[in-house]
Amino acid sequence: MTATSTTVADNLQDITRQVKEANDIVAVIGSYLALQPAGKNFKGICPFHQDTRPSLHVDTQWQNYRCWACGAKGDVFTFVQEFERVPFQEAREILAQRAGISLTDKNENSHESATRLRMLDALQWVENTFQNCLLDLSVGENGRWYLADRHLSGPTVRNFGLGFAPLSGQWLVEQVQKSKIDPTLLVELGVFLTKRDGTGLYDRFRDRLMFPIRNMRGQTVGFGGRILPNTTLPEDRRGPKYLNSSESILFKKQDLLYGLDLARHAAEKTGYLAVVEGYTDVMMAHQHDFTHVVATMGTALNEHHVQQLRRYAPKVVLVFDSDAGGQTGIDRALDIFISQDLELAIATLPEGLDPCDLLVRPGGAEEFRTILARSTDALDFKLNTLLERSDRGIEATRKIVDTILNMMAMAPVNSSQQFLIKQELLITRLAQRLSLRQETVWTRFGELQSSQRARNSAKVTVHKEVTPQQPAGPAARLERQLLEILLAEPTLVAEAQAAIPEEEITHPGLRKLLKGLYQLQSNFLAPDIDGLRDILNQPNLIAKAIELQEVGRMMKERSHWLREIIRKFQERVTEQRLTALREQLQSASTDSEKDELLRQLQTRKSGVTVPDLPPG
Repeated sequence: MTATSTTVADNLQDITRQVKEANDIVAVIGSYLALQPAGKNFKGICPFHQDTRPSLHVDTQWQNYRCWACGAKGDVFTFVQEFERVPFQEAREILAQRAGISLTDKNENSHESATRLRMLDALQWVENTFQNCLLDLSVGENGRWYLADRHLSGPTVRNFGLGFAPLSGQWLVEQVQKSKIDPTLLVELGVFLTKRDGTGLYDRFRDRLMFPIRNMRGQTVGFGGRILPNTTLPEDRRGPKYLNSSESILFKKQDLLYGLDLARHAAEKTGYLAVVEGYTDVMMAHQHDFTHVVATMGTALNEHHVQQLRRYAPKVVLVFDSDAGGQTGIDRALDIFISQDLELAIATLPEGLDPCDLLVRPGGAEEFRTILARSTDALDFKLNTLLERSDRGIEATRKIVDTILNMMAMAPVNSSQQFLIKQELLITRLAQRLSLRQETVWTRFGELQSSQRARNSAKVTVHKEVTPQQPAGPAARLERQLLEILLAEPTLVAEAQAAIPEEEITHPGLRKLLKGLYQLQSNFLAPDIDGLRDILNQPNLIAKAIELQEVGRMMKERSHWLREIIRKFQERVTEQRLTALREQLQSASTDSEKDELLRQLQTRKSGVTVPDLPPG
C-alpha cells in the first residue's frame, strides 16, 4: 500500500471511529423506536420481526443491541444498515450527518465523494427552484392546471417535490446566475445543455412538469420531465413525452424505482411492494394511502430493480394494463423472477384504465384495493393466459409446457437451495395444472436445459469465488476462538500475526476476517471491526465478527489464552507434517529413504502437553 493510499485508509478509519463515538446507540435506536429503561440498559419492540413484547435489548456499556427472539444483533452502524436497508458507507453518511460531521472535510483525498455532495446540493437547488415556479409564480400556472386536472392534491405535490420548467429556454439559466451553484455541474447532470456554437447554455427541460427522482435516502439524483399536453413548443423541440436527466454518477435509470424512498417502510406492513408504470400513478396511489406503490423510470423491470425490491419485501405485485404491452411486461418479469428468491404476482387493471384514472373515479380506491388483494401468482397468470388462447389439444398443451419450461431453462445458473426448491415447486405446479406426470415434465425440462446450456456454452461464464478446501461444517473451535480473542482485544493482533499465518485458517469466512485484521495491522491501522468495515464489503461477515467479539469479551486473561492457541496451532502444524511423513514412509521404495523418513519422524515428534482451551 502506498503512502497516499495509507493516508486515505487512515482517514477513513478515523472518520468511522469518530462517527461511531459521536452517535450513542441508545439515542440513535431511540430515534427510530420507543425504548424503555431496563436496569442500566434499555429494551424495545424489535423492528426486524413481528415482535409482540420488548425483545430488543440495547447495551449502553458495549454500545450494541441484541434481539433475544430473532437473533438480530450488532452495533450502531449495523442497526442503521438493517433498518434503513443501506450499505455501510451510506449508514456512516447518515450517522455523520446526524452528528454534524462533514465526511468531505475529514477526507480531503475523496474527490469523488466531494463532487457527489456538490451535485446533490445542486440538484436540491434545482428541485426547490422548479417547485417555487410551480407553486408561487405566474409562469407555472399551466403546470398547476394540469395537476388539478389530474386530481393531484397540494400535499401530494409537495410531498413528491413536483415543480415546473417554463417554456423559455433560458429561465433556469437565469436563475442559476443569481445563486452560488456551479452551472458546469448542471451540464454534467443533464439539466443544462451547451449551445451548438458553444456560446452559452440553455435549459434542457422546457414547458414540462418536473418530477424529482430520489434515491433510497430521499436525495434528489435526477429529474423526469412530462411535456404539457397543450404545449406551444414546436414539434421538433418537444422531444419525448417523458424526458429524463442524462445518466450520471448519481442517476442510473436501471437502478432506480420512483417512490421507493417513501414506499419501503410501508412494505414492512403490507408484506409486498406494488409496481406500476407511471409517476402520477405512484403519486395518486400514495394520495389514497397505498403508500407501498413504486414505478420504474420508463424502463422494463430488470434484475437491478428486483435486487432492490427484495431488500424491502418478500413479494412484488406487478400492476399492468390488460393490453398487449402489459402482457409483454409480464413475460419479461417472469424471465427475471424465475431465478430470484422473490414471490411475484400479477394484478390486472380494467381495460383502458391506469391506476391514476381508476383511483379518481367513485369507489376507485376500494376497487384498486380489491385488485391488489386478488393478484394472481405470476406462473398461474401466465398459464391461465396461455390456456385461454389455446384449444387445449395435445399439440397446444405441448407448446404451453415448452413455453414455461424454456423460461426456466434460460434462467441463469443458480445452485442455491432456495432456487432448487423454487424450481421443483414450479415443475410440480405445472404438472398439476396440465394433468401431466411430474417425471414427464422433469424429463422435458432436462432436455430443454441441456439444449440451452449447449447454445450458451461458448459465451456464458459462471463467476464463482473459489475458496480452497471449503469446509462443509462449522468453523473449527481453535480457529473460532482465535478470532474471538483478537476481535475482543485488537492489541493482540500483532502477536498472532507473527505466529499464525492466515493460510492456517481453513474456514473461508474466518480466514477473510483474520486476513483483514492482519492487513490493517501491517498498514499501521487499528485492527478492529470498524477497520474491517472499510476493507470488507460483506455485512454478513461483519455481523459474524460482532458475534465473535461478544464471546471474546467474556473471556478473561485473553493474552494467556492467545499463547495457548498459538501452541495449539503449532501442534496442529506438527501433526500435519507427521501425517505427511507417515504417508511418504508407506510409499518409500528404498531402505535408505525409509531410514531418512523415520529419522525425520522421530525428530519432529512432540511431547508437549497443552492445557484445554476455555469453553466457547
